[in-house]
Amino acid sequence: MQFRRIIVLAFLCGCLRIDAAAQDFDPPLRLEFNMSENKSMNMELLGKNGLVLFFQKDAKDDPKWVVCHYDTNFQLLKMRTVPFETKANICMTASDDHFFYAVLQGDAAPRTNISNTYILRYSAESKKIDIFSFYQEKGRITALAHYGNIFVYSVYLANKSEERVYVFNTQSLTQTVLHGDKANICEFQDAYADTLSGCLWLASKFYESKKQTYIHLTQLDSNGVVLQSFPLACDSKYTLKSCGIIYSRGDTMLLSGNFINNEEHRQITKNNNSGIFTIRLNNNEIEKAHFLEYTSFENWFTVHKRNLSNSYDILYFVAQNDSLLILASDFYAPEYQQSVDQYAGAGFYVAPADIKLIGYRYQTACIFIFDKVGNLLWYSPFNYSGLLLKSERTLLNGYIDSETNNILYLFDNNNKIFSLVYNKMEVVQGVKAINIMSASRYESIASAERSLCRYWYGNNFVYSAYQTTSRKYKSNSRKSNKYVFGINKLCYK
Repeated sequence: MQFRRIIVLAFLCGCLRIDAAAQDFDPPLRLEFNMSENKSMNMELLGKNGLVLFFQKDAKDDPKWVVCHYDTNFQLLKMRTVPFETKANICMTASDDHFFYAVLQGDAAPRTNISNTYILRYSAESKKIDIFSFYQEKGRITALAHYGNIFVYSVYLANKSEERVYVFNTQSLTQTVLHGDKANICEFQDAYADTLSGCLWLASKFYESKKQTYIHLTQLDSNGVVLQSFPLACDSKYTLKSCGIIYSRGDTMLLSGNFINNEEHRQITKNNNSGIFTIRLNNNEIEKAHFLEYTSFENWFTVHKRNLSNSYDILYFVAQNDSLLILASDFYAPEYQQSVDQYAGAGFYVAPADIKLIGYRYQTACIFIFDKVGNLLWYSPFNYSGLLLKSERTLLNGYIDSETNNILYLFDNNNKIFSLVYNKMEVVQGVKAINIMSASRYESIASAERSLCRYWYGNNFVYSAYQTTSRKYKSNSRKSNKYVFGINKLCYK
């Protein structure tokens, strides 16, 4: 069966020649920035419109930030320096195919007119920057959605252990609380802009008590006016723990998330998820609902049930086309290291054990392939072989080849990309590792941290990481190292 492979794109339309002689070198299509240990780079993808890098200038205590817009060949299209009135810290960034967004927050005394929150919007088409500033009560913005003349954002109030959802109108420059007052504790889940109906749908989780929750859907117009707001009613046997909006098209909507089977008395995962669901709505009524329990996938569950009971699971979107939808659940557990200091002298002393978190051990994943109305077609179990990551995150990226119907899965770990190709349930290509290259034949990547591989556009992906590169000089054995933020473009061919 025909299959394709991942290559590292090179300048001048070349590619990495796997069978080339040792002296041949095709430099990868790569961006590289010298970094210091205490600096960070924020990158967001704009589909075919390229990508944006957002970072603070090196000047000490300088509140200026820089927006750099690159095309898909890593050519700089626009660089803008953005000043802020007060010192502000980056809170989050987001993007779609047309806009880049950044949220920054600083300190400001209550009951003053001094702004402490900024939302920056950069247009990929016009190259224009808009900045909206306002005062926000104490709390950290954790999610942002944009549609028409409004931003919808959620704020986590650490002192109250609560979350609130706000609507900010860019025309009137006013903000209102949508969800999360004292009588209505909530947690923001997802947002989806329905361009067919001209509205923004929000999914939130409402708390009736610490143990009783339900999903609530809200429809807003482009000015933030609430058109509809209603709870998602489903079988009382199940409690919906999370909810994502896969799509909304006029009268129809497809939702997915995790659920708990209230009649199941044993713990399946550490966060008590029983499985995943898909719910299709028609005119706000449930047309079809599927609740897929992990225990129903017997072959996979039998092998991994011991690991699952000690693992957390996270459900996320992988890929879709006109006929298929792919979701995945990763299963992982925190891993700790214990050290004991001992001293033997006149006496014997043992210090208290020092226990520290060293990372998260990823054991397995279950990949679910649905049709576009939410019916499960098949599933593909996948073994990470005990992959250890420094932070919790989603791993798999996907691409569906329209010519062969092959499905490519990618995930990264430090300085390697791993690829796997399926055709339905058949493995076309087993797991293969790809080394990430530096831009020079004389440099090698000695180490990488905070690596991330993401789907970009078409059959292209992008890999980024904070890396230490090593350069060896021919004249002697001396080496020089530098710390960089590197970005490589990858293509499935």
